[in-house]
Amino acid sequence: MRKSQDLIGLPVIHVKTGKQLGRVRDLLFDDRQRFRGVLLENGGWVRRGRYVPYERIRSMGEDAIILDSEEDVLSLNDEQSRWTGLLTGRRRLKGRPVMMSDGRELGMVEDVYFMEKMGILMGYELSEGFFNDLRQGRKVYHPLSPLNWGEDVLIAPSEGEFIQDVR
Repeated sequence: MRKSQDLIGLPVIHVKTGKQLGRVRDLLFDDRQRFRGVLLENGGWVRRGRYVPYERIRSMGEDAIILDSEEDVLSLNDEQSRWTGLLTGRRRLKGRPVMMSDGRELGMVEDVYFMEKMGILMGYELSEGFFNDLRQGRKVYHPLSPLNWGEDVLIAPSEGEFIQDVR
């Protein structure tokens, strides 16, 4: 299981030439909450957003993301522009409240965890505020079924568990 913040900022490298093709700006998830790829930083004023589809990533290491070809970097089209990012987009995940279906608030999204081999979102790191994070640490919520990504709030099903404290 990988934490999204571990990938953000990593260079994206072409395996044969060693050329840096960009840096990871964000992770992209579709409406079914599947990892779809990495968003790269914009390289200029006119350049439209660029991303690397999950299927085209050769490996995601601790220090870089490796690609087989420069053609693996694609321009975002309208479909990809509707995907949800952790840090970017109209409905970014970070900072959004997570609430149980019974009306109990769990906290605000700080990060997400996903299975890189399967491309599945597995958990949400939640904050209950700065001072509470310092005293008790953050919690990671592992839902047993996908959350409902509403307009303002993420709604968690009644099934799920807190799997660890993160300090």
